[in-house]
Amino acid sequence: MNAEIISVGTELLLGQIVDTNAGYLSQQLAKLGIDLYRRSTVGDNRQRIADAVRESLSRAEIVLITGGLGPTPDDVTAAGIADAFGVPLVRHPEAEKWLTDLLLRRGITPSQTLLKQADLPEGASWLPNPVGTAPGIWIERDGKIAIAMPGVPAEMEAMFEQEVIPRLQKRLSGEVLRWRILRFSGIGESALTDRLGELMQNSNPTLGTLVKPGEIWLRVAAKAQTEGEANAMLDEMEAKIREKVGEWLIAVGEEPIEVLVGEKLKAKGLTIATAESITGGSVCSTLINVPGSSLYVRGGVVAYCNAVKMHLLGVPWEVLQKEGAVSESCAWWMASQVRVRLKAHIGVATTGYAGPTGGEPDKPVGTVFIAVSTPAETRVERFQLRGTRQQIRERATYLALVQVLKVLERTQ
Repeated sequence: MNAEIISVGTELLLGQIVDTNAGYLSQQLAKLGIDLYRRSTVGDNRQRIADAVRESLSRAEIVLITGGLGPTPDDVTAAGIADAFGVPLVRHPEAEKWLTDLLLRRGITPSQTLLKQADLPEGASWLPNPVGTAPGIWIERDGKIAIAMPGVPAEMEAMFEQEVIPRLQKRLSGEVLRWRILRFSGIGESALTDRLGELMQNSNPTLGTLVKPGEIWLRVAAKAQTEGEANAMLDEMEAKIREKVGEWLIAVGEEPIEVLVGEKLKAKGLTIATAESITGGSVCSTLINVPGSSLYVRGGVVAYCNAVKMHLLGVPWEVLQKEGAVSESCAWWMASQVRVRLKAHIGVATTGYAGPTGGEPDKPVGTVFIAVSTPAETRVERFQLRGTRQQIRERATYLALVQVLKVLERTQ
C-alpha cells in the first residue's frame, strides 16, 4: 500500500510551528510497510483542503490528514474532505453522544460550537479521541481511504496508535518494514560508503546514510513477510557492516546522544563531570535531561572567564598566557581537573570561539577544543564549526557528548 500525508494549518505555512506530525507519521507508516510517496501542507481553507485531498487520492491508496478538526470557524478540514468526496456534512449520532458525554464529565456545557466537531462527511466512520475532544474521520471510496486526525501532536499520536494502526493492519498484505540505525564517528560519509562498497548497492536490506553533527548515521532497512524475518535480515547485514567498518561504530539505535551516554555510564558504573566555557553549561544540562541521571552525573563547572578556569579548575596561568583559553592545553587541564576535583571517573571540557566576534588568525570563529579525561589518559580533539553563535554552541555540545560516547566504547 502507498500513502500521502496532508498537514492542515495556516500556522504551519507561516512557520509559526514546526510540523512534527508529518515526521511521526512518516516513521509509523514505514514500520507498517506502507510506502509514503508525498507530504504536503495547506492552510485553513476549505477549497484548498478539498483540492489537496482530491489530488492525493488520485495518486495514493491512503491519505492521512492532520489538523483542522476543532470547533472554531477556521477548523474546516471535515468540510474540505466532504467536498472532496462530493458528500454533505452530517451530524454523526455516535460521535455526538461520545462528545456530549465527554464534555459533561469534564463539567463543560455541550454547546453547538463544540458539537460541531461531530459533523462528519456523510458515510464516514468516526474515530474516538483518546486525549482530546475532536473525533477523527475515516472515509472510504473505490478502494481509497482518507483518514483525518487532530493537529495537536499528543492527540494525533494517541489516535493513530490506538485507532488507526489496528484498522490499517487488517488491510495490509503482511509485508513489514523494519530498520536499524548504525552510528559512526571518526569517519566521513564518503569514506564510509567507499569502505562498505557493494553493500551500499544491496536491494534488500537497503542502506542509506544521513550526516549528523559529529556522526554518520547508516540506516539499514529490510522488508519481509514477518517481523522475525526482517530482524534476521538486519542482523545478518549488521554483521557484514561491522566486519568492514566496525572500528568506527559508536552506537546502534536512534536514542538521543545523552540517553546513549547515560546508558553506557550506568552499565559500566562510571560517573562524569563537565567543565564548560563555550557551551556555558549545556553539556551538563543535556546530560541531566535524562531521568535518573543523578546516578552518574557528578556536576559541572561553567568556567567562562580565565579567573574561574584558574581558581576552580586549576588551569595554570602560564597556559592561559602563552596558549590562551581557547587551546588544546586549556581544554586538557579543564577536563582532567574537573574529573579529579569533582571525583568523577570521566571529565569532559569545552572551550572555543562561538563568535560572531573574536577568534585569532590560526583559531578563527568556530574553533572548538573538546577534551575527555579518564584516569588512563586525556584526549583533546579540535573542531572547526560553522553557523551562528547559537548553532556553534549547540554543535559543540553535541560533539562533546559524541566524544564521551567514543571514549566509553573504548573503556573497559
